[in-house]
Amino acid sequence: MTRQERAVRTREALIEAAAQLFDRDGYEVTSLAAVTAKAQVSAGALYFHFATKADLADAVTHAALSRLRRIIDARTATRTDGHGHGHGCGDEDGGGGAVAHTAGGAEGERVAGAGSPAPGSPASGSPDPGSPASGAGAGAGGDRVGELQQLIDTTHLFVRGLSRDVVLRAGFGLDGAWGERPVGERAVEQGPVGRGAAGRRVGGDRPPGRWPHVGGALRGVWSGWVHEVLTVAGARGVLASGVSAGDAAVVVVAATVGFEVLGAQDPVWLAPDPLTGFWTLVLPALVPPPVREVLRAGGSTAAH
Repeated sequence: MTRQERAVRTREALIEAAAQLFDRDGYEVTSLAAVTAKAQVSAGALYFHFATKADLADAVTHAALSRLRRIIDARTATRTDGHGHGHGCGDEDGGGGAVAHTAGGAEGERVAGAGSPAPGSPASGSPDPGSPASGAGAGAGGDRVGELQQLIDTTHLFVRGLSRDVVLRAGFGLDGAWGERPVGERAVEQGPVGRGAAGRRVGGDRPPGRWPHVGGALRGVWSGWVHEVLTVAGARGVLASGVSAGDAAVVVVAATVGFEVLGAQDPVWLAPDPLTGFWTLVLPALVPPPVREVLRAGGSTAAH
């Protein structure tokens, strides 16, 4: 192993260890000595990469931001592939356990409500929007339905990522508390969808009048993406009569950010059922019956 490879691994180990401790004990309580002990590296190695605890927290938040973008990009790639297949994503930050790769596994059995089959499930009789039997991927109507299924699927990937990936979870926890630290102490790349100029304060500027502030750059990226997807869906005439894209996005963002916040206190909020129940309740008000019949509240196969 080269010196550069060792340095990369040491940095990754420090980020992972810090994320675990920040998530478990909180930023203020966690000491750098505890981080080095958990990462099994020397204090000198830590200070080679991070001058202060704030710098280490920045690195955790940046790694979480990278993983959040991969959650979003994973479903966007699936939607742009005419055959409904997703594209693999590399682990940019190298922190291990990339969220884009957590979609598989047995977790995520879908429960659409009190004994009712999830739309698109075998028991419902309606096809999976991502399958050839459905309208999705077959003409303009299927593409319109696919936009909303993309949103549902991505919310499931998001909540599952928070449940399984401590770096993502710790990053959101740190990012949401940015106001408790000095303005110049933290900086995360931020813009309307998180791709603006680097060096802005966490929870930095947003386009005026576009969507409500949600606190922190990561939540801002998530909120911006949800608003944009629903804006496209609204422009394509998928939403029910009288439903605005902005109002729908506020509901979805409030619910998913709520799962993130509550999940930090009790992991049951990050299980599949609460989110599936949310979509089961919301879809009848959000879209007309023909669209609702082919949407899967528990996520399509692409989300699992």
